[in-house]
Amino acid sequence: MKRGTFFLTLILTWVVMASVLVAQDTAPPPPAPATPAAPVDEAAHAKKVVAKMGDKVVTVGEIEQELARIPPQFASNFADPKRKEQYIQNMIDRQVFAVEAKNHGYMNKPEVKEKIDSYVERVLYSDFMKSLSDKIVITPEEIKAYYEANKESFAAPEKIKARHILVKTEEEAKTVKDELTKGGNWDELAKKYSTDKSNASRGGDLGLFPRGRMVPEFDEVAFSLPLNEISNPVKTQFGYHLIKVEEKKAAELQTLEQVEKSVTGKIQNEKREKMVEELRKEMYAKYQVTLDTEMIKEIRVGSGAPAAGAGPGSRTPRTIPLGRPGQAPKEPVKVQEPQK
Repeated sequence: MKRGTFFLTLILTWVVMASVLVAQDTAPPPPAPATPAAPVDEAAHAKKVVAKMGDKVVTVGEIEQELARIPPQFASNFADPKRKEQYIQNMIDRQVFAVEAKNHGYMNKPEVKEKIDSYVERVLYSDFMKSLSDKIVITPEEIKAYYEANKESFAAPEKIKARHILVKTEEEAKTVKDELTKGGNWDELAKKYSTDKSNASRGGDLGLFPRGRMVPEFDEVAFSLPLNEISNPVKTQFGYHLIKVEEKKAAELQTLEQVEKSVTGKIQNEKREKMVEELRKEMYAKYQVTLDTEMIKEIRVGSGAPAAGAGPGSRTPRTIPLGRPGQAPKEPVKVQEPQK
């Protein structure tokens, strides 16, 4: 009996091993590795034609160059193919309609010429100032010396983390505080009563903020309040606040590594301002420019009267030309001295 069992077990073992071998022989081969995508010929890609207008063509490269100016936070808008197509359609429209406008004599209109001149001035000024900045050299020694001489200006200010409940009347604020004193849940009461809907659902959480971020009446109480203590009603232009401070961070000096970028920017600004001041003196003498600083005091700002050449929707102030860039005006541009 034992001998028969042994042979039966041996036969079953051979059957199982044979099945495994057969399964291995008939298993599908592993998938072939994916063929890497062919590298894009950037030059050929840029020359592809998107639109034609007579003999003129608009290429992929031209459109991609303009799209590259779009800030990164807005680039995701063009993930929608229809939105991207509409934007590019508008770009083509702009070129087509501009040609039609030229054919209708728009380039000869005084108001159009003025806008073009103003735009050209801004572009030339911007590029010229950039060229000055590109010439500025800042060494590590300068950065360290500036930081050491101005450490206090790089101190991170005192900050607090606070919550508030804002209501319309002092009586209502006192009622809410009574509920809190009796054990009411701050977050629930903020959702129920606070008129500041921007943070009521988060328990009135205002996050971390330094002095000066809030209105003075709020700041004065919040920065003097002990941790986790609820203030009395605080009146501001928005209504009445109940304030609770949950965290305080003292002012601290930031290391050079933390503020190196800021230090570099400050040095660059100072050097650029010095260069501009020297260049201004030279250019004002070259183009015989005078400026009546007393008359500047009489210029109204925000009076409601539109500037010359401005219209509804105008955003950019009109630049007063002092002669065409690159050449002196035919006659000296002078502003009369104020009469004594």
